Amino acid sequence: MKTLQLEFYKIKRRKVCLTMLAMLSAQMLWGLWALRNPGDRELQSGWLVLLYDLSMLDSIMLPTMMSILASRLADIEHKGCTYKQLKTLRSAGSLYHAKAVCGFLIIAVMLIIQFAFFISLGYYLGYEGNPDLKYYLLSYLLKLTANLSLFLLQLALSMLFANQMIPMAAGLGGSMTALLLSFVKTSSFLPWGGNLSASLVHADWNPDARIITYFYRTFSTREQAAVVCIFVWAAIFYVSGRIMFTRREL
Repeated sequence: MKTLQLEFYKIKRRKVCLTMLAMLSAQMLWGLWALRNPGDRELQSGWLVLLYDLSMLDSIMLPTMMSILASRLADIEHKGCTYKQLKTLRSAGSLYHAKAVCGFLIIAVMLIIQFAFFISLGYYLGYEGNPDLKYYLLSYLLKLTANLSLFLLQLALSMLFANQMIPMAAGLGGSMTALLLSFVKTSSFLPWGGNLSASLVHADWNPDARIITYFYRTFSTREQAAVVCIFVWAAIFYVSGRIMFTRREL
């Protein structure tokens, strides 16, 4: 607990949370622009549209956001050359765990703010009915796990490499990978496809009527395996990152 408290104390002046809030604000501005002036069909299926759009948006933006978050948490130690001193006071494993938990809490709060804003926006726009609490809660939990796995991957890279351009490039590459996957797949076993796999809503485009129909997806066996893979990646990245950092020579 003391190590975790120390992590929050160290990032207090780094404005890590402010950086995440700024990037989250970009999503909010997009929502205000893209969802304005909904028609009758959009009002009827608005709560489904929100879940679908958020999944697409998160698939593209959050790999980069996770790389920035991990870099900000790790870079403070690289710049101060404090890893060696910290490891004399705490074990390497507890230091890695504290940074992982710190990032997890930031991601959890960030997603709560995101969901709260878009749900409030849905009510403001006059969407019919209420959001399905079961699906929204499940979507939150899946997104939390998917982005935690990305964060843990980036955290391992950021703590292993003093040059933060390497993990940042990996994060940007992850966003590009997710963007390409969104055009051809509805799920993926890759860690950067976790937000796609976690999407609970599909869209069907009717070219003749020029109408998009949104509906809750029915997961095939392969898609269920892709969802399970989200949790597997999170466990693999945590364990492997902790082992690599613990055995690293400083």
